[in-house]
Amino acid sequence: MRLIPILFALLLASCAEKEPHAPLDHGSMPMVLESDAPSAGEYSIYQVESTWTNQSGSEWPLSALSGRIQVVAMTYTSCEMSCPRIVAAMKDIQRKTNGDIGFVLLSIDPERDNVATLAAYATKMELDESRWNLLTGAADDVLEMAALLGVRYQKMPDGEFAHSNMITILDETGVIVHQQNGIATDLTAESVAAVQQLLDATER
Repeated sequence: MRLIPILFALLLASCAEKEPHAPLDHGSMPMVLESDAPSAGEYSIYQVESTWTNQSGSEWPLSALSGRIQVVAMTYTSCEMSCPRIVAAMKDIQRKTNGDIGFVLLSIDPERDNVATLAAYATKMELDESRWNLLTGAADDVLEMAALLGVRYQKMPDGEFAHSNMITILDETGVIVHQQNGIATDLTAESVAAVQQLLDATER
């Protein structure tokens, strides 16, 4: 299943910026992607037909993630500012919840984020591979996932990316139940509460 992204001008946070939340002044930059994500509870992202490769070199569809609550973000490994903070926020969710939860990083930079790069990043960031999947895929599939997750991004002239700081909570069937747009502490607390609510529901 393919979704057609909508092009729209917008301001984004850049990994290269000293202030990750400050908007960029794109000036005459080309139009950037605005996704057409479905509302929470309407659609399982596991219905897509794309195939992804993780940091171990295993290839599988996103539906392989089903059966487990997943915390998902779109990042890229050479990002030096906002992406490490997204990962830190996800690790905070991991520390503050107690249950069988998976964590997924989908690369928006498939040209550079190959299997070896993803594996090195997982080691660098001390990500438990039994719980974390770092995924890379075809450029069109990355666009499709950005549309589904509501993530906006644009490649900049220096090769880096301006992008949304979005963390998404998926239930066991791949339906969006919560989204954290930003990496402030209070927002992460809301994500922790959303995950815990899902965990509590599965234990009943």
